[in-house]
Amino acid sequence: MVMIVESTRFGSFEVDEARSIEFSEGIMGFPGSTRYVIVEVEESPYSWLQSLDEAEVAFLTVEPWAFYPDYDLELSAQHQDELAITSPDQTAVLVLLTVHRADGADDVELTANLLGPVVINSESRAARQVVLEKTPYTTREPLVA
Repeated sequence: MVMIVESTRFGSFEVDEARSIEFSEGIMGFPGSTRYVIVEVEESPYSWLQSLDEAEVAFLTVEPWAFYPDYDLELSAQHQDELAITSPDQTAVLVLLTVHRADGADDVELTANLLGPVVINSESRAARQVVLEKTPYTTREPLVA
């Protein structure tokens, strides 16, 4: 079934309802947005996580291994149970990016939240932002090409 998505960033667009992702608790700081869709950026490793609940909520994302090949993600048994993940093959991972721009500067710096990745069960479309424990990662890791 096709649904119309309203977005302040992309305008109105159609998406297959089967592509929607459901967060049981929302993304940290955005508890009112629990349903999202991934909007791919053509010819790019980036994508947008667009809220279906709030038109103005969208997050720039990337799969962490595109920029951090040694990224080590160990999901706790609790997180695996909450998302009904039984195999790594059914897991998709995105990290949220933040764009930093100094006042008046043209250059931007991107940082990745490697401490709080978004984990998606690609079969059930259940998702959760998890906070990793006992890890050296931070919420502002520089993104370098």
